[in-house]
Amino acid sequence: MNTLYSKTIHLLSILLLLLLSGCGYPQFKTDLFASFEHDSQVGPTGLAWDGKNLVMANGNQILFARNIVTDTYYAFSKDTPLNGGAYSSSRFPGPQRRQMTICGMAWEGACCDEGVLWMVDGKKDLIMKIKPNRKFLSEFQSPVKSPNGIAFDGHSLWLVSKLSRKIVQFNPDIQAIENVYYSPIERPTGITWDCNGFIWVVGMDDCRTTGKACTASRLVKLDIKSGHFTHEILLPPMLMRPSSVALGDGCFWVGDFDLNRIFKIAYKERKMKPLTLKPNDFQ
Repeated sequence: MNTLYSKTIHLLSILLLLLLSGCGYPQFKTDLFASFEHDSQVGPTGLAWDGKNLVMANGNQILFARNIVTDTYYAFSKDTPLNGGAYSSSRFPGPQRRQMTICGMAWEGACCDEGVLWMVDGKKDLIMKIKPNRKFLSEFQSPVKSPNGIAFDGHSLWLVSKLSRKIVQFNPDIQAIENVYYSPIERPTGITWDCNGFIWVVGMDDCRTTGKACTASRLVKLDIKSGHFTHEILLPPMLMRPSSVALGDGCFWVGDFDLNRIFKIAYKERKMKPLTLKPNDFQ
């Protein structure tokens, strides 16, 4: 009993310290995508915001989530009740009518049923456009191999590939490449548009250490007028493998594939680190 009491007091002390130091980050679980075969975690590989719902995807499943309640997450609490958070579904999740591997999503148009979803299939190198009722409107070949992120700026599609580090601006009407940039992040995994003339790219760099392999999560800002990467937002240190990003409701939503959860990061309140990089600096 004394041992249990001591452990409890120790845990509460750590929690209090973390709360006072501001080390917690709002997040919620995405248990829908957990693997049934084994204990590994499988988080969302595609995220989008439809004006009301956060749209999440993995494999060939899509879920529209609303009424999201986040909980505080700490690095040490991976297997504790602190990993809570909840949401309700505006549509019951289910597989699409065809087999695919959704690696990125973007929303076009008005809210909810009045818009459409753009998706990329990273295995088949396809771009697809569907209605929320799962009706396929079009599909065509991706201009970049192994795409794992897509954004829409009202005119162009933006695709990113961690295989080539390319960020491609693509005109879907004439299916032509408009611009090609190179990501300053070694393994870019997601991309989103902020409606203010900026593209945001999330991904991972390898840590510059001589010890065991590790990664550092990054989120950078591309000014599409100048073609320069101007700022970087520091992500929560507990993010292990960012796999997707979306902007909605005044926040970045960043999916973590390994932790099987989504972190909510305030867009305006988050400190931005200036960058002086240009695409040619790391091509």
